Amino acid sequence: MQFKKTKTVLISTFVSSMLLLSGCVGDKAGEKSADKSQTTKQLVYGIEAEIEQVNPVLDEEEHSELDSLIFRGLTKPTANNEIVADLATDWEISSDQLTYTFTLRDDAKWQDGEPVTAEDVKFTLDKITDPKTNSPISGDFNEIKAVNVLKENQVQIILSNPFPALLDKLKVGIVPKHILQDEDINTTDFNQNPVGNGPFKLKEWSNDHTITVERSDTYYGVKPKLDEVVFKPVPDANTRALQLKTGEIDLALMEPNQLASVKAADDFTVKTISTADYRAVMYNFRNPLFKDARIRQAMNLGIDREAIVKGMLAGKGEPAYGPLQKSWANAPQKDMYSYQPEKANTLLEDAGWKKGSDGVRVKDGKRLEFELVSPISDPVRVALANVVAEQLKPLGVSVILKPLDWSAIKIEEADAFMIGWGSPFDPDDHTYRIFHSSQIGDGLYNLNAYQNAKVDQLLTDARINTDKEKRTKIYEQFQQELAIDPAFNFLVYIDALYGVNKQVSGITTRTLGHHGSGVLWNIEEWDKQ
Repeated sequence: MQFKKTKTVLISTFVSSMLLLSGCVGDKAGEKSADKSQTTKQLVYGIEAEIEQVNPVLDEEEHSELDSLIFRGLTKPTANNEIVADLATDWEISSDQLTYTFTLRDDAKWQDGEPVTAEDVKFTLDKITDPKTNSPISGDFNEIKAVNVLKENQVQIILSNPFPALLDKLKVGIVPKHILQDEDINTTDFNQNPVGNGPFKLKEWSNDHTITVERSDTYYGVKPKLDEVVFKPVPDANTRALQLKTGEIDLALMEPNQLASVKAADDFTVKTISTADYRAVMYNFRNPLFKDARIRQAMNLGIDREAIVKGMLAGKGEPAYGPLQKSWANAPQKDMYSYQPEKANTLLEDAGWKKGSDGVRVKDGKRLEFELVSPISDPVRVALANVVAEQLKPLGVSVILKPLDWSAIKIEEADAFMIGWGSPFDPDDHTYRIFHSSQIGDGLYNLNAYQNAKVDQLLTDARINTDKEKRTKIYEQFQQELAIDPAFNFLVYIDALYGVNKQVSGITTRTLGHHGSGVLWNIEEWDKQ
């Protein structure tokens, strides 16, 4: 999500091998000592913020890179973001689409040697849906009616309504019941000392918040070629770029304005990867200013998205016309988001907002003015906020820029926030949890208290309909209604620009998620010379 950016990091360390001595009387070869040195294969991923905990039940999406290295779910995405079996070997779905029966693989173990069982699956899903847990992803699983253990390796999920996105959601990492069943999952030491079932296990959590994971010998799948992966917080984008040049880190997100400084002789290259990651102005409906949809529509029409992509993003992205632009359910509302300043002015005039002597519109003694908060550590969002303020100024809208450190940001209290979202998976992802009114509340993702009964009904209908063609039509209606009653001012989809050490191989690109998440999806294939 957009509150805190937590991504993955990789470090390089050096380990010398021990001197091998063997002595066999009369064997000249045995009298020789073999001096052999071997470098531990470590990757340093310069992540943008510190990671506070590692627990798939509790974590926001930015933790997904590290989570997926330590924990695996029943399913997993492929290179095309299709869903296939992972901890599960297969599953059966009842004819009424309400019962899913999963069989687990028999070689999956926790990193303490205990087997992964159906009890662990039930425990994990029960914890996610338990209101006491306050899991940020609980809305993704609220169609679950019951989870039953049939056998040690077989679990049954019963739904209240058909939910075709379930297989997608079940890529969430499973956690061990035998360790957590008597713990408070929100405060347990496990969250900093995780025991997982994935290809890597925790090696060290340093005081400087650097996290090192090492290859797990208990992992059931293909063993990684890398020995270790290190997640190193490097919040400043310029520092990340410098550390890529010096070789201190091997992987990191870069910004469009840094591309010109990358030289052919550098020891790293930049990979441009398509994403479903959009940036938008989030209107906070706790502020009465945004109650009138005409104001929000006018601001949508007052933004020149093409100019932003060509200029600020250096062509590394595309204009955004809705939340599902990279989905099979895409139905972008270009007419409602194309640059039409004259229509925008007309809407504001019709709404009763008149320009004052300083050019700012006024109605009933109130100025058309609001604060726009952006995280100061994110240059793209700060720059977008500046562009929005400049482009809305001719309309008579005063935008007060407020870049803040993440520690000082309270999104629910901001007039408006430069938000980032987007998912390459089922269209239910990043729509229901963000725009449905049931997701308003502490720890949930409807951060701006957006409420629209028609949107609620359409999102509910779309998530429980099993016919893909019908779902597509419902999502089209949802996007139309969202354009009429905007929750966000969608601006741009941004490409992920990953600086990668030239010694690193095995990276296979796919459409990534929010803030470039998912780049480590095939980490087992990565290598470093």
